[in-house]
Amino acid sequence: MWIHTPESKQVTTEVSKELVAEIAPEELDLVDELLDDYYANPEVQESKDNPLGFGSEVLAAATPAIAMALQTLFTFILNEVWVSAQKESAVLIAEKMKTLFNPDKTSSPKGKKAEPALGLTQEQLEKAKQLIKKEAMRGGMKPKKAEELALKIVGRIALTS
Repeated sequence: MWIHTPESKQVTTEVSKELVAEIAPEELDLVDELLDDYYANPEVQESKDNPLGFGSEVLAAATPAIAMALQTLFTFILNEVWVSAQKESAVLIAEKMKTLFNPDKTSSPKGKKAEPALGLTQEQLEKAKQLIKKEAMRGGMKPKKAEELALKIVGRIALTS
């Protein structure tokens, strides 16, 4: 799956750095090291001594929580795109079959190709926001900061859809 590729890691790193600059600018000097630690062990290590599960017990880092939330979001979006692609391809295949047997009776205008829609619905955006917030909090981010992160990410997605 794409989520386990170098390209996914690169996108996660780039977007994480942008979000850290907005959410936790105090971590900018450590962001590369924190992300390296996260990638070395992406599972949350929950313990009573270190409730965040990342970094030292003294430093509570937002960077790994942001990376976790992004990877959860990417998985969600990939699943939504996959479902959408399956539905769209079924319609396209049906249209092509009709064209094979009766080329004059197609429901799409001649010469016009339908563009695939990759934007998320309002419901999907809300679900993405909840997933991001939940994952950020699981990574140790405080609820208010996790909500801020979720709103920033979903806002960016909504503006580009």
